Amino acid sequence: MEVEKAEAVELWCRETLPKVMKIVSVLDFHEMSDAGNRLVAALSLPRYQNVKHINLEFARDIEDKHLENLKNKCGNSVMNVETLNLNGCQKISDIGIGFVTSNCSRLKVFSIYWNVRVSDLGIRNLVDNCKLVIDLNLSGCKNVTDESLKLIAENYQGLQLLNITRCVKITDKGLDMILVKCSSLHSLNLYALSSFTDAAYKRISLLTHLRFLDLCGAQNLSDDGLSCIAKCKNLTSLNLTWCVRITDQGVVSLAEGCKSLEFLSLFGIVGVTDKSLEALSGCCSATLTTLDVNGCIGIKRRSRDELLQLFPKLVCFKVHS
Repeated sequence: MEVEKAEAVELWCRETLPKVMKIVSVLDFHEMSDAGNRLVAALSLPRYQNVKHINLEFARDIEDKHLENLKNKCGNSVMNVETLNLNGCQKISDIGIGFVTSNCSRLKVFSIYWNVRVSDLGIRNLVDNCKLVIDLNLSGCKNVTDESLKLIAENYQGLQLLNITRCVKITDKGLDMILVKCSSLHSLNLYALSSFTDAAYKRISLLTHLRFLDLCGAQNLSDDGLSCIAKCKNLTSLNLTWCVRITDQGVVSLAEGCKSLEFLSLFGIVGVTDKSLEALSGCCSATLTTLDVNGCIGIKRRSRDELLQLFPKLVCFKVHS
């Protein structure tokens, strides 16, 4: 009987306890109403003293005052937080970022997508409080400037993922600082940023560990720029949608340099022809599973069957609706 009891306890510790610990290490209030008060109430309870992940995505009623209450009433409860998702929390300002990160010295992943109130001051608060960030999403934060990228480059040289989609005040100068100092980046999202010059795109070649790159809408990217990017030999995912200056020359260089490509979108590029497909087939047919050539009027072999002949592992032929 004692043996059976001991075995039952051992089984519980091995199977159930980890699940319980996982539950109390995550607070998920995404899309919930009254999320700010719920967050403070939860973090006031002993069972949430070791929370590591907080998700407030699109909890739109959360404001700076809630984050101030969190700091004043239960700041110690977020000391072990590693992931903080504030996507769509548009009432949070730079001050709120200062409040919520003031006790999060172990934070590694920070996301504040679609917040136009956040400025360089908010990023200053982040880098002052949190030194371990390796994953940063500022997509849609239209008021951050080159100053923010300077702060990021100087403080997060081990950064691995950066998303600055539609951060329209950023220029070549800011991007250059990231490319020079954040050499560990393996994911860089520059979606819908058309102001960068080809000179900046060429320096992406400095990111030797890069695996994911989104350049959708990079209207200044030339074949020379793409040839430099092709030096990122670990690249597996590349979005070149509406990169209108690209021709076969650039795609051939890409195929020859990045032979592990799994995802490639050439959507809307009229300057590429079947020559590009032949080069890609010769170098990447063993790896490509997603290829979008819709709108590439210079490519004649665009039917599903024709593409499968060139790329037998394709499972996705369209990534844009």
